[in-house]
Amino acid sequence: MKHNQIIVFLVLIFAGAFLTSCASVSTMQTAGTVPEGEVRWAIASTGTGGNGETKASADPNFEAAVRYGATENFDIGLKVNFLGAQVGAKYQFLRGEFDLSLGLEAGYQWVRTNGTESPSTHVVEFHLPLLMEYHFNPYVGLAFGPKFMGLLMYDQDSREDIWQNDNSGLYVGLMIGLPLRLTDGIWFQPEFNIYGNAYDKAGNSFSNCIWQAGVAVFFGGL
Repeated sequence: MKHNQIIVFLVLIFAGAFLTSCASVSTMQTAGTVPEGEVRWAIASTGTGGNGETKASADPNFEAAVRYGATENFDIGLKVNFLGAQVGAKYQFLRGEFDLSLGLEAGYQWVRTNGTESPSTHVVEFHLPLLMEYHFNPYVGLAFGPKFMGLLMYDQDSREDIWQNDNSGLYVGLMIGLPLRLTDGIWFQPEFNIYGNAYDKAGNSFSNCIWQAGVAVFFGGL
């Protein structure tokens, strides 16, 4: 990394790590991978909520991310906030007017909750997003795609079994974003993510819903 790239990276990580207050189920990327050998940074402000027995906090959440183009169609990334971190990789199958890629993400979150005996929960999460983007022109696109999310929620008051919390399980969801490019090196993306529990320990499919909406700003790696 160049000296100015390191400074930008540290600023974004600091902002994401110390200006946050709730968990993250955001996407903060589109189908296009980072060009080989280049770096892309991002910072986002989001709000999270949900319904069901366990409701997520809707406090403002600030996140920072960095992705690196390992090959022409493959990149790796790191996303952080004060409550956790996520690492992942993405492979792009199609490139052009329509982009298509498949990602794999894994992370940890410390989540403040209500509706449970414990005010907080440790969460191990896995994401499998199938990301698509249609480019209307060089400056405006439509990002969307299904997402599969596995959650292991470890209730602090129930230490015998990691599946003791009934909200652990498989969630299916959808991401919709609107990438808007300002310059060759800066663009922003309003996005909305929503998930429903396809299966959980209690067997109450689609009884819980998690959503996250926000805006991400990207720097470099176009």
